[in-house]
Amino acid sequence: MTAQTFRRIIVAIVALHSVALGAAMLFAPTWTLRTFGWPYDGPTFFPAQSGILLLLLGVSYVGGIYHLPFAVFLIVSKACAVAFLVTQYFTNEEQGLILESAAGDAIMGLTVAAALVLEYRARRKARKPVEGVERGNRS
Repeated sequence: MTAQTFRRIIVAIVALHSVALGAAMLFAPTWTLRTFGWPYDGPTFFPAQSGILLLLLGVSYVGGIYHLPFAVFLIVSKACAVAFLVTQYFTNEEQGLILESAAGDAIMGLTVAAALVLEYRARRKARKPVEGVERGNRS
């Protein structure tokens, strides 16, 4: 398996995860929240809104299968998610699966980052240009 194929597979798995979670939050927000440790009986607008946002993120991650800048966006968004979740863990009375979610997002982001590094090294060794990254003329 090439480094590029590895990156594409990992990004596809992360995208599928975000799309699935987004769909669950959009179409069954109360059930999804309860499943992940938050007993919730309130209005479903904001949980459903987070579902559509997760769906959009997941769809944007699909771009990372073919274009490196989208994979970098995935890493940045996962880092932001980890920072948010860890902050929520220490400031929120309702714990749910906050730390577990942070760990999952960290693993996903770090795995994609490692795949990008492997791909970069493989391309550099083969002296192929890295897609999505323009270089100046080196004489």
